[in-house]
Amino acid sequence: MQYILFPGRHQVLTTFQAEYLAKLRSGECVDQVDEPIAALAHAVVVFAVTSWDRSGTRRNPLAGHRREAAIELFGRDTGLPLMTIPVPNVSPTPRFADVIVNAVDVHTGGQVALTPTNTIVASSTPSVIDMFVDDGFRIAPVELTSAPGEPETFAADRPWPLVEAIAASGSTADVADRLHDASIEIIDRYNLAPQIAELFTDPLLGDEGDLTETRDYVIYADSFDRGADRKFDLVNELIRPGRIVDIGCGTGALLKKLAATPELAESDLFGIEAARPLFEICEHRRSMGYFENENTFFYHRNVLNSPVLAPASIDTTITMALTHEVLSYLSPEALVDMASRIATHTRPGGVWINADVCGPDDPDVVVEFDLDTSDGTADVDDRPTSELDDPAAYIGALSTWARWQRFTNDFRAIEREPVEWEFVSSGTARATRRVLYEFLSKKDYPDNWLSEMHERFCALAYADWLNLAEEVGFSIAPGSRSYQNDWIVENRFRPVCDVRSLAGGREDFGVTHLVLAATVA
Repeated sequence: MQYILFPGRHQVLTTFQAEYLAKLRSGECVDQVDEPIAALAHAVVVFAVTSWDRSGTRRNPLAGHRREAAIELFGRDTGLPLMTIPVPNVSPTPRFADVIVNAVDVHTGGQVALTPTNTIVASSTPSVIDMFVDDGFRIAPVELTSAPGEPETFAADRPWPLVEAIAASGSTADVADRLHDASIEIIDRYNLAPQIAELFTDPLLGDEGDLTETRDYVIYADSFDRGADRKFDLVNELIRPGRIVDIGCGTGALLKKLAATPELAESDLFGIEAARPLFEICEHRRSMGYFENENTFFYHRNVLNSPVLAPASIDTTITMALTHEVLSYLSPEALVDMASRIATHTRPGGVWINADVCGPDDPDVVVEFDLDTSDGTADVDDRPTSELDDPAAYIGALSTWARWQRFTNDFRAIEREPVEWEFVSSGTARATRRVLYEFLSKKDYPDNWLSEMHERFCALAYADWLNLAEEVGFSIAPGSRSYQNDWIVENRFRPVCDVRSLAGGREDFGVTHLVLAATVA
């Protein structure tokens, strides 16, 4: 036998495992049916680390790279020749043994092909043992001491009870005699024990990161899911197959559409989400087989802090309704930094697709406009909006003109960016197109009025977006366009607002959104 395949999550390594593997290689162990196993003096131990891409949940408290580091130290300390193979989490499947064997083949460039004639499988998990036995492999049962069909008994603590003990105490001290030094070194070096303990007391997540009833994220997630078809229609024809990443992927609804697209069946799909509850929804959905393309993966990262993707590694980057938030809550400089990172990680010929709100053309031109004064009450309360008893109800009862008056006091007030405008008469005012469109885009959201007052939808006009992309190294691709959301204009703008130039000519409403396709040569 050339190889000892040791599959498992490998959250921690134990002293028993070190002793057992040494005995296995020296010919001191028996197989699952109590037959002696000949010495495997030259066998390489292949650690197949399952659920490699899952972390931050109770069942997977340690990230894959931490587990790999411990395994490499384990090899150093024991003198065992070994290799570490990452195996992504997959939905439950009777072909799990094949998934593991194929992962070894892929990650060794075809140099290691595990077969029943060259490999013995070390496992103490009966369901895993059964799958490998069905494929013809012989089993070294590690901790498992019971025969097939008998109640399970074990020679020593398996790794998982030790993880639970660490979670209970927030320390490795109580199990240091059973943990291998390699795991102790990694857990203590990176202060992981308190993080494990925190995961086990998190009221949001179950063992596998499932949602609980303590926080109703289902309703929250629904808003992301409802827009998936519209988003897909915006970006579908612009996507370059290959490695595709959706930054700020929310619940993964758009990636679900992409995963079901035949033309992208050979593509790798990645979702990056900074909000932990949304990331956990994505991971849970992936584990339940929600995505038709099994090469769909998610990462809990904040792309605004640092690069998270390798240079020239991505064919398509998608950002949906994300960039205006960077402008709103951070700065124009932060947006440039993010765009620059996207340019850096884009392969030659790749594309950045940005779909978002957009300011009107010639946004700094001053216009005069009439707002409806009869569709609600006047603003008669002098208190700041944040001090009203029920801001949503109060704003919701105001006329469009009265909401405008509130807007001029509230918009970007915390950021100390006062709204510049001119009173003409009751119901009539003058301001730049940018200011008017900011108001029109927000006036119908009284329930979220205070949060909407931070959002800058019109900070950049279409020409500004093109300039930004070109400044960081992109070229503008066919398919880029600004456009008007006709439904919003016909149902939200036009019924309550008339606009004219200062010369007196009536002015129609302009663009509200954009789709930017930017490529790297």
